[in-house]
Amino acid sequence: MGVVVGVYRLALAAVTFVALFWSPSDGLGFDLQDYVYFTNQSNLLLAAVMLWGGVAVLARRPEPQPWLWGAVTLFILITGLVSYLILDPAPPGEEIITLGLTHDQLVHRLTPIAAFVHFLLMVPHRRLHIRTAALWLTYPVAYCAFSTTRGEISPGSAYPYGFVDVSELGYGGLLKNVVIYAIGFFVLGLALVGIDRLLPARALVGRREPETTRTEVHAAT
Repeated sequence: MGVVVGVYRLALAAVTFVALFWSPSDGLGFDLQDYVYFTNQSNLLLAAVMLWGGVAVLARRPEPQPWLWGAVTLFILITGLVSYLILDPAPPGEEIITLGLTHDQLVHRLTPIAAFVHFLLMVPHRRLHIRTAALWLTYPVAYCAFSTTRGEISPGSAYPYGFVDVSELGYGGLLKNVVIYAIGFFVLGLALVGIDRLLPARALVGRREPETTRTEVHAAT
């Protein structure tokens, strides 16, 4: 079953990389400005960790730690939920990228769902704590600081999202949004920690034989 996990991770990494860097009309491309957006940052991080985890499980090497799996899952869930609940829908007629889905559908719908399924089934559990959820907040808060600083030092640069647009909100409005979103993201992180505590300690799919068991077998032979 480890092969199933490895293939799943590599497939998800590949689809995410395709969504980020390729389109039928333009071919391969990279624009640094695209990575001002939390959507693209969280998807890139997910793809990189999935690639690492996929190679690791197939090569029987150490995998990413559960806290890192939880982190990339949380960040991509934030991307999906913010897109669904807050952002305007993508304009109709977007180009199909792969799997019959557009770029927006891939990075806002498919990757969050696929990452959450992976977290539930293919990651060891009962390793996360409330303090882990608090540490996960470092990245979203740092992102807000980055987008604000960028807007201030580069007045010609548009703010990536309306809810961090200081020119419209003022610093009071920005601070209010940061607090509200931080609380919401912390609650979402706590929900992931709660799910982690309820699930079996070993991954439901692709369980590895414990090191102690393998050692005992070798000693006996």
